[in-house]
Amino acid sequence: MSSNAAIIVAAGSSLRFGEDKLMALVQGRPLISYSLQTFAAIPFIEEMVLVVAPGREASFHELLREMNIDGLKKINIVPGGKNRHESVQHGFRALSSNIEWVAIHDGARPLISRMMIENCFQKALEHGAAALAAPVRETLHRADEKNLAGATVDRTHLWSMQTPQVFRKAYLKSLQASEEKTSPTDEVSALLQRGIKAYLVENREPNIKVTYPDDLDLVNGYFSTARKL
Repeated sequence: MSSNAAIIVAAGSSLRFGEDKLMALVQGRPLISYSLQTFAAIPFIEEMVLVVAPGREASFHELLREMNIDGLKKINIVPGGKNRHESVQHGFRALSSNIEWVAIHDGARPLISRMMIENCFQKALEHGAAALAAPVRETLHRADEKNLAGATVDRTHLWSMQTPQVFRKAYLKSLQASEEKTSPTDEVSALLQRGIKAYLVENREPNIKVTYPDDLDLVNGYFSTARKL
């Protein structure tokens, strides 16, 4: 039996949102609580690390107590770094030595489901790395500096990346071996620089990442509709 862990990344500045989006209320609950509760309820995930903005550790400990999420599973809270890649590495260093597989998830994606997580773990076991993603369906244009359409981009084989992303722990450990020349936006990008490819798990379900206030309206609307069905 392999040992599995999850790193929930919640260390962003929320500048584009205008306030702390992770504590914004969704159906009366803090947004971050949804992904935490979903991962904590999965039996095969033995360990969880929550990466938060430095100085916010106490408020997140209080949230876990209030929501009784820590009653489901012990969650280790650690401070993040100056960007997402560093924050993931901080979470990685907090994992136990026996962990073999690691899921990385954006805390700002509250619609994550157990099925999405299980699908990613299953494909990671087969391929060594897997990430939830959706094929690009819209027409794409590259614009010039004046926002005028300059060229049509072929969308064949283009995917929009999501989370969770699941990897062998050894793959993530390799990212600590050398300093990145650029700041990758996700671990799939970082590992590609080392020749490691992730299997893309197609997701057709809503998995919105809350970035702007309008995104929160969409998430609230989804939960309201789901409860009426």
